[in-house]
This record gives sequence, C-alpha cells and structure tokens, in this order.
Amino acid sequence: MINKPENNMRQSWIKNDSLMDEKLKPVSDALFESIGTPKGRRFLDIGCGAGSTTVRLGKLISPTASVTGIDISDSIITFAKQKAKGISNVDFVLGDAQTYEFKPNTFDGAMSRMGVMFFGDPIQAFSNIHGGLNEGAFLTFTCWAPPKEGELTDLLRRTALKHTGKTDNDLGPATGGEAFIDKEYVKSILNDSGFSNLSIKTLMIHSRAKISPKEDAKLNMEIGCAQRIMIDAEADDEIRERIYEDLLAISKEHQEGDYVGYDRSIHIVSAIA
Repeated sequence: MINKPENNMRQSWIKNDSLMDEKLKPVSDALFESIGTPKGRRFLDIGCGAGSTTVRLGKLISPTASVTGIDISDSIITFAKQKAKGISNVDFVLGDAQTYEFKPNTFDGAMSRMGVMFFGDPIQAFSNIHGGLNEGAFLTFTCWAPPKEGELTDLLRRTALKHTGKTDNDLGPATGGEAFIDKEYVKSILNDSGFSNLSIKTLMIHSRAKISPKEDAKLNMEIGCAQRIMIDAEADDEIRERIYEDLLAISKEHQEGDYVGYDRSIHIVSAIA
C-alpha cells in the first residue's frame, strides 16, 4: 500500500511532469548516449514513471520492436498511458519489478532513469529482472552519486537537516533515491544477481528548467531528499516554512535568467545479463 506522503509526491510528479523532464533531460541524454541505438525486439524500462524515457526509446528503436515500461504507481502508469497514446510500439504495465512475473528470456535490454533505487530487496529485484532478459542483453541505468558530489542534493539535504535538528548520522544507511551512491555496493548487488561486465561511470551534469525561484523552491519541497527528511522528522508547518525560505534563497542564487540550474552528480551503470 502506498502511504499518503508517497502518494502526494507521485501526484506532484504528475502535476510537474514537463518540468521534471526538463530538469532531468541531461540525465536522460547521458542514459541514451550510453545505450546508443539498441538492436533487438523487446526492451524494458524499469521504474518508468510518467513514461518519457519509454517513449524516447520507442522512437529510437525499430518500429517493429517494442518497449514495455513498468512502474509501481497506478496513477503514474495511467498518466503514462495517456501520454503515449498513438505510439504503437510502447506499452505500460503496473507492477513492482522486484516481484513482477516477467516471462523468461523476453527482453533484449533493460534501462532505467533513476527508477531502480527503491527496491526493498535489490538482489531479489535484479535477479528477477535478470530472469526476464535474454542472455547477453544489456542493463543500463542512472542513479544519484553521493550528495556531496552534486550541489543540489547536498544543498537540499543540509538545509532540511539544519531546520529539523537532524544530522547525517540520524539518517542511517543511504536509502530511497540515495540508495545506490556507493559504487561497490551497486557492483555487489549486480554480481549477486547474475550480471557481468559491470561498468560504473560518474558524471557531473547541469540540471536546469525554465522556472521561477519560487516555483523551484516549492518543487524542491515536494520532490526529493528534502521532502523525505521533512517527512521522517515529522516537520511541522513552522519548520517547513523555514526550510522553504532557505530553499527560496538558494533558488535565487542559482537563477540563470528565466532558468534555475544546479550541478548534479550521477552514476551511469552498465552490465550484461
């Protein structure tokens, strides 16, 4: 069952879909540069969200090939299906890739843009995904690098921690969006899940969107690590207002004309089934 904060974040993502795609375009570009033009008949987009990367891959491959996007959120999958109407080689399924019953040896490749860091049991999840891939199929995904290697995540994190009275130590092991910041941890998961030829490249990108500082600060309150810290700390309205004011000041400092932009650091992970 999806709890209320998680549902609110999903609704915020749907509402701000075009803005989030704009912010994440450098991540998408890095992902697709790594994939190249894949050859094969069927492909999988894991944690596909609102389907932008699924559609992009569908347009890249042969018209006779197909892409399936899978996501755990009913509302987001419904939204993705609406966006992809009329694109014949793209489809979406509602499910958790950790336990979904993929037909064995179905896909020639799998990818994900920031959609694989939330599994309860990563080894079970990637083993399950591995079972749905053909021998020699590729797996390529992006995930966040350590917060201190990218200014936006570090700024959001430090701001939320300061006002909630928490520290990095209070957060415990990296979870959620930061679960795969440790390269060796990612390698161990993929090795234990049956993948080989592992490669992890860390890349600095510049994420920006045509957005006002007020809109940017509000979005950073609704989606991302600051929002999760506030939920975990049970921040009240007064604390949330103080965090917002600081995030607004940060957004103004990063204003670039009509845009607000930040440097961010990502891992690009590649492996073979």
